[in-house]
Amino acid sequence: MKDLARIYIKAGDGGSGKLSFRHEKFAAKGGPDGGDGGKGGDVIIQADENMENLVPFNFKKRYLAENGEGGMPKKMHGKDRADIVVKVPVGTVVYEVSEDYFEKTLRNRSIFEEMMKERKLLVDMDSHGKEFVGAWGGRGGKGNWHFRSSTNQTPQEFEPGTPGEEKYLLLELKVVADVGIVGLPNVGKSSLLKALTNANPKIAGYPFTTLEPNLGVATVHDRRLVIVDVPGVIEEAWEGKGIGPWFLRHLERCKTLVHVLAPSSSDIETQCHSVTEQLMRDYKIVRNELEKYGKGLIEKPEVVAVNKMELVAESDRLEISRQFEKATGKKLVWVSAGMGEVGDLWT
Repeated sequence: MKDLARIYIKAGDGGSGKLSFRHEKFAAKGGPDGGDGGKGGDVIIQADENMENLVPFNFKKRYLAENGEGGMPKKMHGKDRADIVVKVPVGTVVYEVSEDYFEKTLRNRSIFEEMMKERKLLVDMDSHGKEFVGAWGGRGGKGNWHFRSSTNQTPQEFEPGTPGEEKYLLLELKVVADVGIVGLPNVGKSSLLKALTNANPKIAGYPFTTLEPNLGVATVHDRRLVIVDVPGVIEEAWEGKGIGPWFLRHLERCKTLVHVLAPSSSDIETQCHSVTEQLMRDYKIVRNELEKYGKGLIEKPEVVAVNKMELVAESDRLEISRQFEKATGKKLVWVSAGMGEVGDLWT
């Protein structure tokens, strides 16, 4: 899912006022009659729930409104130009950035982080149909008719139109989802998303398989839930390590988090308390990172799911759950994403 894009927008310039005089049969040079210029078109940003990502901005990055028409003789007003509408997905946050960042690659982390610090927030497009004028069109200039006076019957003055605004914008899509799946790398988050929804994320047995957020939709108790799986979080992610911090922002709008844990194969072969200690250690790593990231993530309602339950005997699961709840106050929900056994997750 493409969640960052940069575009250039330019509103139309106002049309110039007209320098003109009446030409009549018996008055070769009558009074001034230069009309006003028309207004340049605005560039309007509009949230559209039918857009899923920012991919269209890969192919079109410049949005230019038309300039206002110039004024005409006989005090005729130049035409105002139509506004243009740039549609973005609901959940897109619009920032203004400097021209310097428009062409630079965002794959360079230092450039990305520098731009994110210096950006200026313009608007959060958080609801369908919401509109924001990203760039105002220029005002049309006055024709020379406006400059006539008792002492100046043939004014040569007229106004050019004012320039339309131009801006370099960063579009950042923060997913609007009901549930966010979070956890360390390689615990089965993407497998869980696939088991819960019709999503088809890339899945493999190595860390950081998920390189960008994945979305899916599940129906639970006749309710439609949008679920997002974000890349794995590692220790000190909030300081820029790993790839998780780039995507934690997608959890900001989620109502509930599903925190996925998984026992390691080495711990499974040992005693229950070793598995419990490993699960608690992993749990605390992610919770610490969420707390340091801020934005209210740590306060969100949370379901703690232990994946790969088929690797742990049922009697051991009960004991591990007891120890974990005693230590953290959190109940464990055991699931097997690979086997499609996730029925207890929503109870």
